[in-house]
Amino acid sequence: MNDTLSRYQARREQLVRGGAPKNDSLVLIGDILRRGERLGGEGVERALRGLSREDIDAWLRAQKPEALQPALLRAAEEAAEVALGDGGEEAELWRTSSVEGLTARDRAESALRAISQWESLHGPLEGETARRLNSFREGLGRLDTALRPKARWFIPLNPQRRAERDVLDAAERARAWWFSDRAECDDFMAALGNKPERPSPHLEGCAACRADLSSTASVEAPPKRQPLHLSEEELWRFDMGMMSASELAWVDRHTEDCLECAQAIWALEEGDDAIEQAMEEQERPAPAARSSRSAEPARRPGAARHPEQRDVLEERREFRVVLVRERQRARLLIQPLAGRTVTAAVFLAPGKPSLKPQQGPEGLQFDLGTGGGRTAHLMVRVGTSEIFERDFTF
Repeated sequence: MNDTLSRYQARREQLVRGGAPKNDSLVLIGDILRRGERLGGEGVERALRGLSREDIDAWLRAQKPEALQPALLRAAEEAAEVALGDGGEEAELWRTSSVEGLTARDRAESALRAISQWESLHGPLEGETARRLNSFREGLGRLDTALRPKARWFIPLNPQRRAERDVLDAAERARAWWFSDRAECDDFMAALGNKPERPSPHLEGCAACRADLSSTASVEAPPKRQPLHLSEEELWRFDMGMMSASELAWVDRHTEDCLECAQAIWALEEGDDAIEQAMEEQERPAPAARSSRSAEPARRPGAARHPEQRDVLEERREFRVVLVRERQRARLLIQPLAGRTVTAAVFLAPGKPSLKPQQGPEGLQFDLGTGGGRTAHLMVRVGTSEIFERDFTF
């Protein structure tokens, strides 16, 4: 923490000397205000009185809070590299870069604090400037709503996060989730890599860690059970493609030994073949005359019609997002509307690159694989400016 405190003390000295550039003044002032219990407030009021409404408006014009989310997602990926690496110089580079992503969110919070203090001296902002300030606050609120529940992604950075948290004023810490949430959950990472026979005192007392570990266990292995046969509900879920990857693996193992269940699965496949064949017969034009039976075309193995379920997750003027569930897979469609150009990225987990999209007749398509009960993050860019983001479960 001493190095962290020394860094902010140096920033306070910069503020006192009056050498800060105007485009950094709000962040610098806010950094000191939010750490006043340790740094004091020397130079803060003078710096605030030196900023005009035009200065505040110019700063707000330059801000794009939606750009912080990709920065935090990159920070999560880099934190995963820290957790997966073997330490050393490379891990330190990942750690430094990842902490910078968290610091970007903290700088935005400092600027807001400085603007609030500026308004207490000069009066509230008005007109377009006030609207820009509200838009900036709302953008940060949406960002926090989306990413605060994912604070576990940053557990590998906990030593650095605690150092930053501990120099904040007590009243600031709870709000600064990027430094504070899950900052004591180091045991979670150790438990992920090597499940202990007995949980540590922290794991026993931390509901968030226990919930995350329970969720991880359910993905790694299906519940241990030994039913005689697949139930009607399980057969229906198999046929509709609603089973998770772990459940499908269990069905494969079970049907290797259970002839009756293997026959039930085979009957489902045969039923799909029959449905597809009947539909093809209806669509095929009747011949004028038949003197001999035509040979049936060869069928590709596994070409049975798979029931498909479509859910529209989002529909806007520029695009539509559709989740498609088939028997054993799920995919995401991004369909451009009104002739607009869209690009998209889908992240299944921090530390993983975006899935590679395929361009098809319906638009961009992302193959989500066979896993069920998972959450992914979607980013859609319309043209070169507007960005839409949301999490979804499949």
